[in-house]
Amino acid sequence: MNISVEALQAPTKDSLDAWLNTPRLAKCGEVFTPAEPMWKPDKSANHSVNWKAAVACVSPDWQPWLHAALAYRMADMAAGTVASAASGLSRAAQAGLDPLNEDHLIDLRERFNHAEFSVIASFMAFWHDCESLEQRPSQPLIDAYQALPRNKKSSHDVILSLDPEQGPFTQVEQDGLYQWIHEQFCHGQLDPEQYLYLRLLMIYGPRGTQARALVFGDFTKSDQGCKVRMPWAKQRWDEGGWRVKFETFSLDDDLYSVVQAYKAMVLAQLWQTYPDGADWNAAIENVPLFRRKLDDETELRERVNPPVLLDSPLQKSLEDAPQAIFHTGTATINSWLERIGRMEGFPISPRTHQPLIVTRGHRFRHTLGTDLSNAGMSEWAMARALMHKGTQTVRKYRQVSAELLALIDAKMTDHLALVVNAFTGIIVTDRTSAKNGELADRQIEDLAVCGADAACHLDAPFTCYACGKFQALLDADHSSVLERLERRREQTIATDKTTGVLWDRAILACRKVILDCEAMRRSSGSGRTEE
Repeated sequence: MNISVEALQAPTKDSLDAWLNTPRLAKCGEVFTPAEPMWKPDKSANHSVNWKAAVACVSPDWQPWLHAALAYRMADMAAGTVASAASGLSRAAQAGLDPLNEDHLIDLRERFNHAEFSVIASFMAFWHDCESLEQRPSQPLIDAYQALPRNKKSSHDVILSLDPEQGPFTQVEQDGLYQWIHEQFCHGQLDPEQYLYLRLLMIYGPRGTQARALVFGDFTKSDQGCKVRMPWAKQRWDEGGWRVKFETFSLDDDLYSVVQAYKAMVLAQLWQTYPDGADWNAAIENVPLFRRKLDDETELRERVNPPVLLDSPLQKSLEDAPQAIFHTGTATINSWLERIGRMEGFPISPRTHQPLIVTRGHRFRHTLGTDLSNAGMSEWAMARALMHKGTQTVRKYRQVSAELLALIDAKMTDHLALVVNAFTGIIVTDRTSAKNGELADRQIEDLAVCGADAACHLDAPFTCYACGKFQALLDADHSSVLERLERRREQTIATDKTTGVLWDRAILACRKVILDCEAMRRSSGSGRTEE
């Protein structure tokens, strides 16, 4: 990567045109030329910066300097942030408003919502502080931006209002989603990558940028148990950056095993696809779980079966440290989630009678905060789990806990096992009447037969009861399994309340099997008595 000396020098009025035609380095590590009509140095991102529409908001003599300020901003901030600022400026131009004119500020504030106006104000402050530019906004103008009261955000809070589409999931919704993704993964309908992403969101509620930053080396096992090292997202005014600060959490043994199996699969694919790209045995620790696999120019036919990793000369550098260029972007994850939400049998929300909305990733974060509050955790413990610096943000979960508990408790009756329909399989009188009853590898202890086309090795029999392929034997001792399930749930909750609640649906399904078997035996006995 070659950057000319001219790109590093501050432009003057005479050299500004040449400066704008000189390639520069963006924050993502790729090169862009400011004079090009659209900026998209990060091919994996879904953000392009249209600077031409943005600079039209100021007078012609100021436009080259605004253009240069946007170029400097690209080296300082992610493309999405710069695109948001450019979009706001272009909308101001369409409305005939000049962000450099103090008399237009009130109209700007009224036209934009709180977040949009703040983006413009932040950019103007950056431009003012950019000493490399000769023409910059004045200090009085920046003071006017800061002093101007902002439009208040909408009073609608998705957490406090229990918004069924954006707020926290109820326990029944969580249970249904957990069982569905587990079942789809077992039967090959969900890729390991997609399964792990959803599981991590459900357990730890990370921001999307945190989950996407994970590498295989973040998952470890020692005498203290399995752990995951979660990177912090860069906070406002934080001097840290990408994968600089971490928080370590406990990890379920079964999930660790899935990660390691996936790691071995990816390692084999890397050696096969890029045998000379790197020493993959060393580099695998720095390979992302969620990988960028294609560049923006890839033809459509190549997108059907993408490679395991982006083909880049930087593959060799993965032997030493993670590289941001290989981590997937927001657009890829969103397209996954949209497709998953349209899959057959995707869980339906009992509140909206529509498929659960999982494309709003913060729902998992809201759910974790609410569940931790319901479990009686302190505000500081909640802040640590959610990776907040302080407790102010987590206090809203305290306000909603009682209301949400009441909502859940309304469903927690003696007949909850019947209400939530946790058991979706069938009951058979013997193995001969079950699908795959003759296959040894489909026998689930002395309890049931698996009707799946492929064998599943994930923690049988505990996770099997809520699977639609589960064929319970009528006279089996399902009560002993229920006792084992409840003991395992208690043991898990003792160390980790977050993952412990995920046993609830399997317990409900097992209870339903016991109830249905009892009903069938009574019915059979009643029939013999009448005869």
